[in-house]
Amino acid sequence: MTKYKIAVIPGDGVGPEIINEGKKIIECVSEIEDYSIEWVEYPFGSENYLKTGKLIDEDDLKEVSKSESIYLGALGDPRVEPGVLEKKILLALRFHFDQYINLRPIRLLDGIQSVLKNKEHKDINMTFIRENTEDFYVAIGDRVNKKQSKKLLELKRNLYNIKFGLDIETDTDEIAYQIGVISKQGAKRVIEYAFNRAKKSDRKKVTSVDKANVLTNVYGLWRDVFEEVSTEYPDIHHEYALVDA
Repeated sequence: MTKYKIAVIPGDGVGPEIINEGKKIIECVSEIEDYSIEWVEYPFGSENYLKTGKLIDEDDLKEVSKSESIYLGALGDPRVEPGVLEKKILLALRFHFDQYINLRPIRLLDGIQSVLKNKEHKDINMTFIRENTEDFYVAIGDRVNKKQSKKLLELKRNLYNIKFGLDIETDTDEIAYQIGVISKQGAKRVIEYAFNRAKKSDRKKVTSVDKANVLTNVYGLWRDVFEEVSTEYPDIHHEYALVDA
């Protein structure tokens, strides 16, 4: 019998409750498919942070990497400043393991009433694939007051290392900035994943959703790569859609 070691990070709020129910389902499936599970739970989250001041470090990441998979619950707590748990736990895991695919299948199950008028389960069956390690999720930014500020911002990934040297001078009280980054390599691998998934599931269309009408540089590159990759899949229709925001 195959045995899988799964790291469990229950998270905050409703996270542990949902994770516990999910574990029951996975264990039921393991009996049907004839494999066993070794759950290894880690306390990373708001309660542990408020008690110890600890988030997640390199040693923790190495320990978690001994497992085949990570079962992660919701993270976030009003007692903790926004961004602390998200950047130092969620993004730390995401970047360390290069989890560049955010996969969100959407399917209306038969017998479940849709909130959309006159729509049945056969009408709602789609898969959303989002790039998960680039764009504005690189978490590069700062706040600057009237004083001149020089910043060296570094982005380290499995694909590349990038350094931004910023020389900022402003006469306003304070500014805040956030840098979004899309690389050709990063865009290509997630777009290829989308087309390959469409091909394997016999889907005939892939839609790229972006904000190229305003964020022309980052999404201009994204569209160029999307067009380039699409030529390798002539049997799959491709199209573009803008985010209405």
